[in-house]
Amino acid sequence: MKKTSAALEALRQATGDVHQQLEQSLTINRPGAGKREYLAYLEDLRGWMASFEAALWNAPWPAEMEARERADKLAWIDTDLRAGGRSSHAIQAIPVAGFTPDLAALPARFGVAYVIEGAQLGTKVLSRALAPGLHPWSPRWLEGYGDQNAKRWRVFTDCVEHYLTTDEAHRVAASAAREAFTSLADWFAARRLARETLQDPRDVAANAGDVSFLFGRVHG
Repeated sequence: MKKTSAALEALRQATGDVHQQLEQSLTINRPGAGKREYLAYLEDLRGWMASFEAALWNAPWPAEMEARERADKLAWIDTDLRAGGRSSHAIQAIPVAGFTPDLAALPARFGVAYVIEGAQLGTKVLSRALAPGLHPWSPRWLEGYGDQNAKRWRVFTDCVEHYLTTDEAHRVAASAAREAFTSLADWFAARRLARETLQDPRDVAANAGDVSFLFGRVHG
């Protein structure tokens, strides 16, 4: 078995706690989850990704990453939202988290991409779990890269190992990945509260200050 690289281990160590807390909090991971929970999950994910996805993949990447093939996952989400009955107007009206990570450095881009590409790696498991509630629908997001899912993750981790070779690169990538995971967790928490109280999630987040208490204290 291939030994985990220092760079990948740094990413895992930096995000493991908030990742686990996020997974445990998502309604989509609860028994009996189906179409309603899936569409809510996509709306929240779209709101988080909308402000930075294009900038992430339009930035310079090593050729072997095939960044163009990894880009525009918002289109996958929108395909499913429309199939689930959301109008184009409703999709455009989905609240946006406004997360704008610093993507100037390649290690930071790898850190943010680690969150998104890792989510794609998990779509197969999620698809099996949701199958009873979604049948006969086969959602686009859950298809991911199709039979290329494992290959694209392998290429990603190989690039992490090859291009992030210094302690400083490890630190920058790990910090960016943790920031991304934390912002995602906070956004999902705000969205959940907003649905419960029928408020705009941006107002919930502003009024609460830091809503990460729902996932434990993961900042700093």
